[in-house]
Amino acid sequence: MEINRVSSKAYTSSASAIEEDEQQNEIQTQEFGITPQEEEQKDIVQISTSEFDENNVQEKVYAYIQNIIFTENLTEDSKNALNNYLNTFDVAKFIKMYGPFSSAAEISAAMYAVTSGMIKYQE
Repeated sequence: MEINRVSSKAYTSSASAIEEDEQQNEIQTQEFGITPQEEEQKDIVQISTSEFDENNVQEKVYAYIQNIIFTENLTEDSKNALNNYLNTFDVAKFIKMYGPFSSAAEISAAMYAVTSGMIKYQE
């Protein structure tokens, strides 16, 4: 296929646009010390895939239950049930049943499943 009648105007307008971009990059480099490559770099987020060990899980469970006891308007029976669960908590069994855990959110979700039946609010 042959292209006829290509305007030199189109060529010069795209060439001038490229020159403007290059000039803008030079201005950024001079004024801000930013090179075009640095500007285009993206932030990289690394998510840990390591599992929580027993000590970390136990700390999160303890904090979760204490937070419920002290911030919620629970009945005395609910407080006692939660404290009893915390006193008899077996971290290895908990991890075996609901784990392994790679985030605190996963631990919280498992704790919600375990403790939801123990929570009763005062009227």
